[in-house]
Amino acid sequence: MKTAHTSSPAITTEPTALRASSLAYGLTRIVADLIVPFIVRLRTEGIENIPSSGPVIMAMNHIHWLDIPLASLRVPRLTHYMAKAELFEAPVLGGFIRKVGAFAVRRGEGDREALRTGELLLAKGEIVVIFPEGHRSGTGVLLKAHPGAGYIAMRTGAPVVAVAISGTQKAFKKFRPTVTIRYSRPFVIRQSGDRRTRDSLSQATDQIMYQIAALLPPEARGPYGDTVPAEAASLTD
Repeated sequence: MKTAHTSSPAITTEPTALRASSLAYGLTRIVADLIVPFIVRLRTEGIENIPSSGPVIMAMNHIHWLDIPLASLRVPRLTHYMAKAELFEAPVLGGFIRKVGAFAVRRGEGDREALRTGELLLAKGEIVVIFPEGHRSGTGVLLKAHPGAGYIAMRTGAPVVAVAISGTQKAFKKFRPTVTIRYSRPFVIRQSGDRRTRDSLSQATDQIMYQIAALLPPEARGPYGDTVPAEAASLTD
């Protein structure tokens, strides 16, 4: 399936996420590969849908902190995450997550700097992982999303891969629970009209969330369970 993306506006600042260490990232993945089987049974479906090169937005639901290492564990490319700004205030942890490609987002503030960082990473052909809900649900049921996902998808034209994770809410509560991660085929959010309005951003974000919902069981779809559009379901075939 061919996807197209439009060029992003020129951005002159270079985020520290672009200086992520491939060595640190690779070593972290090796350690995670050794540890994860003792914590969960990981199943992935559709990992081959991740493009082997070029910009990709991985839009993912968020249940537990484990979602972050698990979602990229099988992805054969370095991935960059938006992580809450508070994590970067801890000297050791902050330095480590910078090394593996994370960048800060101030939640609840419409953080334009984080969005600009995401745009620049995509312009450089990187993978950016975003959590449209903005924080962890803790239950596995989707929450209403914020418009940032729609904004960055419309502004960059980068292909989006919806990622749905289920089962991490049971981590550390049950012995090696099964965690399933499903990846949709890439799709592009196209802007209708010449201007991005609040409504168009909301609609774009809803499109992304419906794609995520289509990968989840009905009871986990939350506010996106009323109607899963046919085009969303077709991306999971």
